[in-house]
Amino acid sequence: MFKSIIISIILLTLPLFADKQNPPSLSSSSQLAPKSKNFLPVFAMDGKLKTSWVEGADGDGIGESLLIKYKNPISFKTISLYNGYGDPKLWSSNNRIKKLKVSDETGLEEIVSLKDSLSMQRIDLKKEFKSREVSLTILEVYKGSKSENTALAEVALHSDQAGSVLLPAKNTWAIGKWKTESNIAKINLHNDGTCEMGYETARMLCTWTDKGDKVIVSLEATLPLTNTDILELKRKNSPDGNVIEINGKFLFLENKDEV
Repeated sequence: MFKSIIISIILLTLPLFADKQNPPSLSSSSQLAPKSKNFLPVFAMDGKLKTSWVEGADGDGIGESLLIKYKNPISFKTISLYNGYGDPKLWSSNNRIKKLKVSDETGLEEIVSLKDSLSMQRIDLKKEFKSREVSLTILEVYKGSKSENTALAEVALHSDQAGSVLLPAKNTWAIGKWKTESNIAKINLHNDGTCEMGYETARMLCTWTDKGDKVIVSLEATLPLTNTDILELKRKNSPDGNVIEINGKFLFLENKDEV
């Protein structure tokens, strides 16, 4: 039984500041369910974790590409991305990218290895690209538990024109050690909007959003204690010290002894 909860919550912003005079256009070599609007290439640069490009070729999607085109060349040496399907409920079911080839119209290319994680990854390339057309090609994948489809939730090419995935965090909502007699595990919330509940041997993916006086956590699966996959975390004033209330029912007290 879990006896502690650690909550570290930082405000998230996910805009993509593309130059209005040089916006990117996206296409792909394939798309899952071509007639559907759920897996479009443009979802890989829409700034939303829960929308994703999903390739639609037979098998694991090896060799399938996302193509990003600009009217004028952009220069970049860093890529930020969210690997796999951005919705935590679908992340482990679908393939994630293990090796990715970055290439452009000039013939410049580089192969990079990605982590099997939903949290944001920042990849520093060996050479600077100056390109109008950038291709991201799937070379190897981490296998999904239910599907052979490979997904990419979000990508950004770091340059003055292409913008950045993340802004610096603005504030800290709550941080500390907490205790409870319930079986809710510790929750680690990252400043990119992703999170994990549990420990190394048993973890559940999640995403979260700041709603001012509360934080909404969307879990990968239903939590038995709360019988829901959505947690509402809210700070309460109490004479006993800081208290976090979850779903208006479960209370978590600050553990000053850090036991």
